[in-house]
Amino acid sequence: MSAFFVVLLRSLSVPLHLMDLPDHRKIHEGAIPLCGGIAIFLAFAGISLLASGPMACGPGFWAATLLIVGLGVADDRFALPARFRFGAQVLIAITLISAEGLGQVSFGDLLELGIVFGPIGLLVLSVAFIVGLINAWNMLDGVDGLAGGSAVAALVWILLLSLHAGAEGLVVPVALLLAAIGGFLIFNLRSPWRARASVYLGDAGSTALGGIIAYLILCLSNGAEGLAFQSLLWLVIIPVVDTLSLMVRRMLDHRSPMSADRRHLHHLLIDTGFSPAATSYVIVLVSFLCGGVGYLGLVFNLPGPVMVIGLVFVAIAHTAFVLAAESATRRRVHRAARPSIKLQM
Repeated sequence: MSAFFVVLLRSLSVPLHLMDLPDHRKIHEGAIPLCGGIAIFLAFAGISLLASGPMACGPGFWAATLLIVGLGVADDRFALPARFRFGAQVLIAITLISAEGLGQVSFGDLLELGIVFGPIGLLVLSVAFIVGLINAWNMLDGVDGLAGGSAVAALVWILLLSLHAGAEGLVVPVALLLAAIGGFLIFNLRSPWRARASVYLGDAGSTALGGIIAYLILCLSNGAEGLAFQSLLWLVIIPVVDTLSLMVRRMLDHRSPMSADRRHLHHLLIDTGFSPAATSYVIVLVSFLCGGVGYLGLVFNLPGPVMVIGLVFVAIAHTAFVLAAESATRRRVHRAARPSIKLQM
């Protein structure tokens, strides 16, 4: 169904003006339809309404997801101001948390963290996590197959953890979402049979995937018996760390943290010599392995401080690579800009 909607919407993208055009940051060839996210949502929502079995996703989830997709479509079409998008995302996150009874984040054996945050602090943390992951996945969507592949990497572990925790209501929706993303990746993931993507997620797709994954993680971590949030954070640590790092570097350069540039992890990997396909596969693989660490930590009940220290090491490794890659890029640009000196005989 997802693949069917991709084919159907691809032919409608031109009259709907949902096309991605290359510019100084986007180096793809030609105009690419931005209908992948809409196709995923239509398939996911349509089949979910027909599926039998327990479903934990209530009306608040579907309303919030529809609003995120709608906001993303409007941004794809009209390029909405960053402040407007951010404000709308905050309101959507608050509505989702209130409607679905979320916001009671569990920290496992780090009980003192919950006490330090308090009810208001946990609510703020939940809102920040949803809005942050919405934008992290949007920023991740810069190479063919990367955002969709990273979503699959996180959702596989979410599915296994739902089974492990006995959260039957999440199993069917997560499995359906995985299938819907798979139908899209047929057209988006580079492979020996596809030289480049023929369809993109668009902001509608990337932001919706980030929001849904954040919702699923908060569901697993909700309440006193919920899974430890610090362990679940391993499932999305790569996009989270890359987004935080990018925002800090932009602010240090006296720029808006929401401004556009080519300093994402995937851009730096490409600048160091990786092909776009290799870049996507490497980041997805690392994300999948990090998710595996979180899964094992929860299954074997590893201490919370150990999981937190591991997250710090991931952040340090990311920072070290980013600084080294940016330094190497600056040196190459400087050498290329130096005028050649010819000796006059």
